[in-house]
Amino acid sequence: MNKLLEETYVIFDLETTGLDPKDGNSIIEIGAVRVKNNEIIDRFDELIDPGVKLSDEIIRITNITDEMLVGKPKEEEIVKKFITWVGEDILVAHNARFDLSFMKMAYLKYSLGAFNFNVIDTLGISRYLDPQERYHNLTVLMERYQINWDEDKHHRADYDSEGTSLVLYEMLKKLEDKNIITLSDLSRIPRILLNKRV
Repeated sequence: MNKLLEETYVIFDLETTGLDPKDGNSIIEIGAVRVKNNEIIDRFDELIDPGVKLSDEIIRITNITDEMLVGKPKEEEIVKKFITWVGEDILVAHNARFDLSFMKMAYLKYSLGAFNFNVIDTLGISRYLDPQERYHNLTVLMERYQINWDEDKHHRADYDSEGTSLVLYEMLKKLEDKNIITLSDLSRIPRILLNKRV
């Protein structure tokens, strides 16, 4: 089994029309970077036309407007394209429960079968590594790990994915210091490996 620091990861982030897919909300952007040895080797970024107008709050948070989404592909097409692009790599997201809820709902809506990916949550890793800290959001982690970060670009999926990838490698080094070296080691810690490949 590969060491965690030697694996290939797809760090991804979703922007959505709202917080809960069970309320009929859907994905409006999928952004991702494929990373090996702490270097970005590929990128994925697609906007999605949700077929509904965005709320003022979502526009404010994401800086995505209705005009930007007109004529873009639908959710089903982009989710399928993304999954094909991911291949066999390990997925990573910050607060991955949120992103997983939308991906699994898309799988259900479009009859795509089982969501069969290992998914690592960097939020869970942060809470494990620094349980004494109160905050673990991405902006705070950028400061904690002294990574350059443009807050004005925060909450766009591609930029957040790249930022999360930088945080991930700092965390993996700290995990190795604790003798957590492989995916199997990581799976024994609660709330970090949220979805295990069946």
